[in-house]
Formats: sequence, C-alpha cells, structure tokens
Amino acid sequence: MIRYKPSKTLLPISPSDLNQADFQWELDPTIITWDGGNGTSSAWRLVDGALQYFMLPNVRVPVTGFSMNNEVTTIGLNEMVYADVAAGRFGIGDGVWEQSKYPPESFVMSEERYGSEIHIFMLLCLLAAMDAPQETPLTIVTSAPPGIVNSVARTVKQQLRLGEAKDKSGTWTIRMSYDKKPRTYVIGKVIVVPEGVGAFSAYAYDANGNEVLIPSSDERDDLLTGQVHIHDAGHGTYDTYAVRNGKLDAESMAFATDADAGVLRQMIDPVMDYIRDQFVRAGETPPRLRPVQVDSWLREWSKGRMRSQHARAKVHGRVLDLHYIFELVSSRYARFIIEEKLETSFRQGADTILLAGGGWVYVLPQILKQYPNKNILHPDAVPHLKGIPMWELNAYGALPMSAANKKVNRKVTG
Repeated sequence: MIRYKPSKTLLPISPSDLNQADFQWELDPTIITWDGGNGTSSAWRLVDGALQYFMLPNVRVPVTGFSMNNEVTTIGLNEMVYADVAAGRFGIGDGVWEQSKYPPESFVMSEERYGSEIHIFMLLCLLAAMDAPQETPLTIVTSAPPGIVNSVARTVKQQLRLGEAKDKSGTWTIRMSYDKKPRTYVIGKVIVVPEGVGAFSAYAYDANGNEVLIPSSDERDDLLTGQVHIHDAGHGTYDTYAVRNGKLDAESMAFATDADAGVLRQMIDPVMDYIRDQFVRAGETPPRLRPVQVDSWLREWSKGRMRSQHARAKVHGRVLDLHYIFELVSSRYARFIIEEKLETSFRQGADTILLAGGGWVYVLPQILKQYPNKNILHPDAVPHLKGIPMWELNAYGALPMSAANKKVNRKVTG
C-alpha cells in the first residue's frame, strides 16, 4: 500500500542567530505555507530546525477505491492513493487520470478556483501527506497571482475558515486510503500574499527571518537593493512586478499577471497541438489529451536532464518521441520571455531580476547565455537557497517571510 510521507531536507544555511544565547525558532510546526498553483500544489513547514514539504499535481479523479484481497493471486496491482472528503472519494497523484473511468478534475485559470472546494481539497491532501498537527489551530500562509490577489484573498480566507460544516469553525476532515480513521484539521488563521512575495523573501531572509545579503560581483552592493523585478514563470500565469529597496511597488501590481505567458499556454498547448497533428497526418483519430498529462511528461523530461530517452510517451498504441517538440517549445518560450518580459524590465531600469516558478526549469540556460553580465538571481546562484527547487520558492519562501514578520511584530502577519 502506498503511503505518503513528507519530503525532508536540511536548511541550506544555518540561521545567523543560531549561536545566540537566547536563540529560538520563530516558527512552530503549526505554521504551514502553501502554494496552491494551477499546475501543482505544495506545502512546507519547519519542524525542529528541518524543512518538510510535499507536492502534488493539481488534479484529482473520482474513484471507487476497489482493491483485491490478500487471498487472490494476481500479476500485480497498480496502486493509487485516494482521499475521502465530504465531496466524495478522489484519487490523487501523478498518473491517476489513467486509472479511473471518470475524467480528471483540475480547476485552473480562473479566479473562481481560489477558495473553491477542489482548492481546499488539495490543501487537505497536503496536510495529511505532511502529517500536520491535528485538532489544533493551523496558520495557513498562501498566495495568489498579484493581478487578482485583491479580489480573491477575502474569499480564500472566508472559505478556509468556514469549515466543512459551514459553521465558521475552520474544521475539516479527510481520510487517506492508508488511514484507519479520518484526520481532523482546524484552520485558524489564513494569510494571503501576492505570488512572488514568498520568492523574494526566500532570497532576502534565512529560515529564521534574518536578513541575508546577496553581494554583487565586486562585493560593493547588495543585489536586493534598488529596483528588483520579480519574474514568476508559473504553470498558468507569468507574473512580473517590482520591489524597490525591499518594498512592493503597488503600481506595478496592477498589470502584473499575464495569463498567456505561463507554461500552459506557451508549452503545453503547443505540444498538445503537435501530438494531435501527428495522429491526423497518419489518418487516425487524435487522442483526447489532458494538460495535466502533458505537464507530467514535461516534468519527467526535465527531471531526466532533458535527454531524449525521457521524452517518450505511449498514446493510443503509439510510442511518441517528443524530444524534438519539447526542445522546440522550450526554445520558443525562452525567446518569448527575453523579448516580451526581460527586455521590458531592463528598459524600465531593473537593477536585478529575481526568478521564481517552474517555467524557468525549461529555459534558464538560454536566459543566462543571453545575459551573462546582468544580475539575474536563481537558487543555484545563491548559497542560502542551494537545494530549494525553483518551482518551490513561493511556498518555501513564505516560511522565512513569516519568520521575518514574527521577529518584527511578534506574530505572523500578512
């Protein structure tokens, strides 16, 4: 039986105040940071000085949960993890869309998804996977695209604190397929920030909220001072806005979110069109592909360091070699970002470009080659972010952001 367990990693660097006589961790295990994105959903927390996190693709399918008993000999079973909630029983995880007769559910690219039933469902699955504290108030720190955060923040807070019984208790239950009894979680406080703020905080602070300087090449300047442009290349949207001397530039938030510049529109849709065209050219009925399916292929390709053997997929009896189209859409996406996004920032006087989001996985080498002498920050270039994946910066970064807030205000604030 498959059981979810949190991924664990050591802090990239020890907090600068670790050796002080009165040292204490600012965050306790009840503070959960959550990035409920269009493509994946992930959550992080700090436990005894170590990081725990878990990520799931933002998709579920209705399932029966039928299984074979131990008395029956089989050739092996395809297992899945499912979750029981008030709305029903749903399979979760990569490839789950192939194991159910029902179509996958993935509510994306809409303001209405924030605070929706499936949005909250993904959070509950992550809390269970991380074995978060039960029956005690949790603080949830989450984000939304900057272009819509004003309009969705209140809904997210209200819906999470409403609770399963809609009694404003913030109480929710979930039972995973490997659980003997339901888990009960209580959502106490909810903080919503613009996407990108967590990423900026990941660069600006250590895990206990202490400021971290990122020196320029001549070590005479801090790269996070002046005009810093955040470029968050996500699954659904590409968000760009400015932070000036450590403070948000509110004016830049008005047009920060581009729904046509994320991985979905720039890479996944063209790959789907390419595959359909291959079937049409062969005189065959094109398959009904799902964006989550193609997204999983792209992620596997990136994990395999973009080698051709990791770009093969079997669809309707045909083995497709997708390496060519993956490379093509990556190259086009890089050129699009350079021409439409980065050049705009540099024309506006950006001193530093700060990268976040999974889209950079596919284009970063081309970007760095284009701008060898520009200040472009990414986790591998910053010692205190070594080992933190690019696509996790918003979720992870909300931890140092929360710790920094607590140092100043003695409470986690949004």
